[in-house]
Amino acid sequence: MKRKAMHLITILCLVVMFLPTVVFAEDKNETSIIVATGKDVPTGGILGSLPEKYPANAVEFVTQDGVKLTGYVLGNSNKGITLGHENGWMVDSWLPFAERLVKEGYMVILWAFRNDEPSDSVSGEATYRRDLDVLAAAQVLRERGATKILAMGASIGGTSTAVAAPNIPELVGLGILSSPRQFGVSPPISALEAVKKVEVPSFFAVSEEDPTGSYYDEVKALYEASASKQKQFNILHSSEHGTDMLSEEGSYSKRSKEDSTVKLKQERIALADKLLLFVNNSFGQTTRTDGDRNETSKNTTDYADSSKSSDNTSDYIDKNKTEKSAFMNPAIIGVGILFLLAIVASIIVKKKR
Repeated sequence: MKRKAMHLITILCLVVMFLPTVVFAEDKNETSIIVATGKDVPTGGILGSLPEKYPANAVEFVTQDGVKLTGYVLGNSNKGITLGHENGWMVDSWLPFAERLVKEGYMVILWAFRNDEPSDSVSGEATYRRDLDVLAAAQVLRERGATKILAMGASIGGTSTAVAAPNIPELVGLGILSSPRQFGVSPPISALEAVKKVEVPSFFAVSEEDPTGSYYDEVKALYEASASKQKQFNILHSSEHGTDMLSEEGSYSKRSKEDSTVKLKQERIALADKLLLFVNNSFGQTTRTDGDRNETSKNTTDYADSSKSSDNTSDYIDKNKTEKSAFMNPAIIGVGILFLLAIVASIIVKKKR
């Protein structure tokens, strides 16, 4: 009987040796969509000041239809935010607000959409599938440790974000600035249909005198179609489009009457504060008002300086997987099974005596 008990223990040891392969079989099939980081990522194009200001934060990643995109991940948090830029604007048009979000404890990603250098160019129907770019950006944040995502975009970036929103796991909020209800032709992607499926808190904003087109009716239609029960429609009187509505000095503010410039500037500042409040509320953070600025009250430790983020993508991915699979650690399982089998073998030996 002792020999049989030893045989059982030997078999168990062999099982424990191969257990990691079984437990992590699924993980091995999950390939990171990040293909390059840091200095290995293409620069130039519409990235603006990002390559010079945050060289270590660069990432190159691949969409589900094989398009390579260039972007920047700022901050380090389990709360991630995608920021889709408007068509014809630089990616860093989001940067002032992105940096403010990082200071509040969020991780954000800014990137160049397909057909915007240095990201890949495509043709045909794939040209308009910028919603796939948003989904890929959200995946990058998850690989970096985000467990909740808020998706935000301006103009076409907002349209694409709205279309992607129903398919973003753990979505907590949606932000739309000056976005049309659809983008592209034959067939276009429809934000109007997509928002009917989005029930998370939603923020819509538009300028009555948008100098790039008649977007008031477009954004209002999206707001009215939204399935969210916690939605807000914000109207500015100044002449700005997209992220310019959040700027103290909007790109189109010179078109406003001189005697109303100060008032309109305050209106833009107020909208940025309101958007930040929306973000905090969507993630369940407590916000208090300090003067004319919103300041988040957090009981968390300070996040790492985004400019010191590691180039090593695997550090983030491995950390995330470790947190998700700690209970399924092969060593823990093996020791547990070995202990149980030893007890069983001991009982068998005692009974045969």
